[in-house]
Amino acid sequence: MAPIHIPLDRSTTFDAMLSVSPAVGPVVLLNIISLPPGADKESFLKTWTRTADFLKISPGHISTQLHSAIGDGNFIVNYAVWENNEDLKNALYKPEFRKICEDFPDGTEFRACVLQKEAIPRVCAGL
Repeated sequence: MAPIHIPLDRSTTFDAMLSVSPAVGPVVLLNIISLPPGADKESFLKTWTRTADFLKISPGHISTQLHSAIGDGNFIVNYAVWENNEDLKNALYKPEFRKICEDFPDGTEFRACVLQKEAIPRVCAGL
């Protein structure tokens, strides 16, 4: 069983978010990851590090931060900032990146979405 990709936003697909044209940015890749029971977290982290090393040298990458739930840590969130959705798409679609992803533990679930800032007066700064 390979890693599983599940839509996070039910109103649109991840591919549609990546394909918005003209490109928008900056954007955040929010990837919520669940490891299956019994998965080797160290194996996951080694593979994730390889993907992060690949992505951080890709055009448009700004930053990446991984977070794990307190406790067993099998609930993981990746928060990555990119200059725009087009650069993110170009990096994620590279065959070299996809090849690395084949090494994630079987049954790992990925729920991803591409976000941009909302401007809310007196609360949130906009773009």
